[in-house]
Amino acid sequence: MMSNKHVFTKGAKSPFADFIRNAKSNQKKRIYSKVLTEATKQQNLVMMEAEAKRG
Repeated sequence: MMSNKHVFTKGAKSPFADFIRNAKSNQKKRIYSKVLTEATKQQNLVMMEAEAKRG
């Protein structure tokens, strides 16, 4: 039987992981805000394209 536990390599590093660990709260908030804004734009574009195909 296989375990459902995820295996994480200790010391695995990436720029994203470093940012999450080391960035100050205000830096994270600024980046998260930009990411959410861009994701919202993309979602709205997908919705508009779907509506155009239906209509």
